[in-house]
Amino acid sequence: MRRTVTRLVVLWALCATVLGGCGGGGDDQPSAKGVAQEYVDARNSGDAAKVCELYSEQLRERLAGSNCVAFVKEQTSGLATQMTLLAVQQSDDHATATIRSTAGGELGQATARLEIQLARQDGSWRINSLGGGPSA
Repeated sequence: MRRTVTRLVVLWALCATVLGGCGGGGDDQPSAKGVAQEYVDARNSGDAAKVCELYSEQLRERLAGSNCVAFVKEQTSGLATQMTLLAVQQSDDHATATIRSTAGGELGQATARLEIQLARQDGSWRINSLGGGPSA
């Protein structure tokens, strides 16, 4: 019994040292997929401040200069849109998220497939490019 307990303690210590903790990965930063889902959730709830927080500094400067929140609110007002994260492809410090955007109005419903590009910057994933894609 004592030998089994000792082996378990050694195995746990090895996991904690080599893997940063078994099952956890030891990284408290959200993954690229997590950030993409945060973006979708923020867009769906109309949280412009959260959307801007997820943008890289370079993207905020390109899109809105000093007033990102006002820019996002202006760009997302009007037609009700619901977004769904479909997939995230990650390679090293870059990722592409594919999102389905469904907009509804008086003339019916329209669906589009969008892609956002993410990059790891200073240990955190940020959205650095917004783009379109083929219609879904």
